[in-house]
Amino acid sequence: MPTPEQIALVRDSYKAVMATRPELVEDFYTRLFVTQPSLKPMFPQDITGQAMKTEATLQLAILSLSAPDALIGPLRDLGRYHAGVGVRDGMYHTMCEVLMDTLAAQAGPIWTPEVSQAWGKVLAFVTNTMIEGAHGDHSDEAAPLIA
Repeated sequence: MPTPEQIALVRDSYKAVMATRPELVEDFYTRLFVTQPSLKPMFPQDITGQAMKTEATLQLAILSLSAPDALIGPLRDLGRYHAGVGVRDGMYHTMCEVLMDTLAAQAGPIWTPEVSQAWGKVLAFVTNTMIEGAHGDHSDEAAPLIA
C-alpha cells in the first residue's frame, strides 16, 4: 500500500494533470489502441462512455487511498466483471504501463521518479485487487501479481 507521502504525490499530480489536460483518459485510450490494437474490439467504438467510467474509477481510487479497505470490494467486483468480458491478467499490466506513460507525458516536469513510483504503487494495488476479484481470491494476504 502506498505511504501517506505517496498518496499525496498521486493526488497532487492527478489534480495538476487534470487541470491542464482534462482529456487525460481519452488520451490514454488513444495510446492504448496504438500500443495494443488487438484490445480495441473489446471496447465500444465510441469510447466516450468508457472513458467516463474509467475516469470515475480512477477518481474513486485516488480519493479512497487513505481508506483502502473501502476500495477492495468494489475493485474485486470490477475484476470479476472484467473477467466475464474476457480481460486477462496481462491486459491489466498493459493498461497500467499505458496509463503511466500517458500520465508521464502529460505531467511534464512534475513527473519525477518519486511521482512515478507512487503511481506505480497505487496502480499495483488497484490492479492486484481487481485480479484477485477476477480469480475469486478474497484473501487479504494474496501475493501481488504486478509489482
